[in-house]
Amino acid sequence: MPEAPFTHGVASFDPTAASVLLWTRALGAGRVRWRIAPAEGGPLVAEGEVDVDPGADHCVTVIVDGLDTDTRYSYWFEAGTTRSPTGRTRTLPAGGRAPFRMAVVCCGDYSRGHFTAYRSAADADVDLVLHVGDYIYETRGKGSVREALPDHEVLSLDDYRTRYAQARADADLLYLHQRHPVVAIWDDHDIADNAWRHGAKHHDPNEHGPWEDRLQAAARAHQEWLPGRLTDPDDLLRVYRSFTVGDLAEVVLMDTRIIGRDVQADEEASLPYDDPGRSLLGDDQRAWAHDRVRDSSRPWCLLVSGVVLNRMELPVERGAKLGELAPSGYAVIGGQAMCTDEWDGYPAEREALVGAIAERGPGVVTLSGDVHSAWAFEGPCDGDGSPVAVEFVAPCITATPMARQLPPGWRKLLGRVAERLPEARWFELEHHGFLRMTIEVSEARAEWHFVDTEDPEARTQVAATWRHPLDRPGRLEEVATHTATPPTQRRRQRRRIAAAGGLAAFVAYLGVLRRRRRGR
Repeated sequence: MPEAPFTHGVASFDPTAASVLLWTRALGAGRVRWRIAPAEGGPLVAEGEVDVDPGADHCVTVIVDGLDTDTRYSYWFEAGTTRSPTGRTRTLPAGGRAPFRMAVVCCGDYSRGHFTAYRSAADADVDLVLHVGDYIYETRGKGSVREALPDHEVLSLDDYRTRYAQARADADLLYLHQRHPVVAIWDDHDIADNAWRHGAKHHDPNEHGPWEDRLQAAARAHQEWLPGRLTDPDDLLRVYRSFTVGDLAEVVLMDTRIIGRDVQADEEASLPYDDPGRSLLGDDQRAWAHDRVRDSSRPWCLLVSGVVLNRMELPVERGAKLGELAPSGYAVIGGQAMCTDEWDGYPAEREALVGAIAERGPGVVTLSGDVHSAWAFEGPCDGDGSPVAVEFVAPCITATPMARQLPPGWRKLLGRVAERLPEARWFELEHHGFLRMTIEVSEARAEWHFVDTEDPEARTQVAATWRHPLDRPGRLEEVATHTATPPTQRRRQRRRIAAAGGLAAFVAYLGVLRRRRRGR
């Protein structure tokens, strides 16, 4: 472990072509020095001193400007004679179209497993790590691998800070931040399960206190531990932003969780789920996001969403109920089993975004997480059913994978049900890991890496590789599949068989199990 006061190591965030944010936590120190130099050696290029503010949980963030573009740097902090670990970061290119590589990660529940996938991502050949949400879990630790602190649901500012401090003390996560710059957005568990702008599914003001107090506490701790370049430093909720990668791509980071989100469609206070007035992004962010998507000055727009953009709806029999053991977040609305917390629950918002993507034309790739599984989608689709983009979904780091939320005998049936999703080309529902993206002028390539989080010494394995050629809007090509997932043609044959009633059997089973529970 790093030596005090730098027990949480170092990190860097939100790089640009000439700037980067350097971070450390120096508990007990009043002032620290920072220094940065070329990674390959040479004299310092910048240095300075900064006070350590106890009011910011002793977290220090330094904005370093005037750096060379597309350059790797080493940096460190000093408190008296004590030196922090040396971190590695890099600036982004200002021009050119050289390949760019990212590791995409999400959903790291400290209590449910070791952060082996973070270490694997740290060892990967990437230029940046993109965290698409659920960096922490606010619930009382439900896993059996490690005890989460504090030992209760996270509610106050001190609670959120304690949960971040515990996660960031993990050796694998320390290593990830020490090796690569990170760009992060939030999702619900960074705040509260199934959160929206004015509340959350399990937040009871009578028990948990005012929602706005909890939201501000979560946002403040998030900015302290995962600093981003806020467009308005006085508004901690305005976290959407974008950055450019030379002349190759623009990465557009949307907030699909808080600032513009209406309550989920399965809540009594919601308007009908297909009401055109229901919002996920909000007016200001919607106008901004659509403008960024339409900007075709670079070949690629990498559209980052905390929740899945493509359809994950499944047809069910009239009057069916999914029961308590359905995958997390699913409800039956309008004859469809849908995850109301995803874009499925906000169809008018999705339709508007699809329109902006269609206006742009080729080059849009959505990157998302949240659903504890890995997916490659040809979509979303326009009104004629033609895909206008592709989407790659990162698996979870340690949270319970989608298929493991069901009894073992029904996991294969869940897979057959998932095969009926019209835009899904490939999926894997059982494993932890991360997504590695490579962006070149002519294609975007996705590799899913899986790792056993119950074994802290496990090594990653590449599960599948898919590519999206720029000249084939909305289309994917399979490069390699290394897992036992059936190949695409065989899945399509099985899909026709599953359509005969696999989901009906699945729903019926859940109903029987629910009645058994009531009879106990």
